[in-house]
Amino acid sequence: MSIRRIPDRFLNTTIYIYRDTTSIDEIGDLDTVKTLAYYSVKANIQSEASDVQYEIQGRIHYQTDKAYINRVEDSISREIHPGDYVWDMETGNSYVILGIQMWQAANRNIGDSHHYKLILKRMTGITYSITPATSIAAKGRVQ
Repeated sequence: MSIRRIPDRFLNTTIYIYRDTTSIDEIGDLDTVKTLAYYSVKANIQSEASDVQYEIQGRIHYQTDKAYINRVEDSISREIHPGDYVWDMETGNSYVILGIQMWQAANRNIGDSHHYKLILKRMTGITYSITPATSIAAKGRVQ
């Protein structure tokens, strides 16, 4: 019997994954906004330095850390791209994703198995603030 995913007891931190979204404003300028792609993702972040070069948006980066997350959560497969940002809520550290390795079970018929290994570079000077959006809607009928 194979394990289909990383057990939660090994995922010791919570991360948020941000993505740059660009749009053209009314005068033709390009606006870049960081949007929240995935929130409250259970992860395991570990230090691992490497001399392998990764190019993201024309800049050369070197790996400083790695993170493991489950690939599928609540029957939804996560789509993560190089260049996305990770914010570790527990430590306050922020990272840029340099690469993604997808780990699959030996039995290819199991589609929701195993995990992603994210190759990260720790960034300095970047802070995130999360403001939860809440809306209260009530619907009633008076007779």
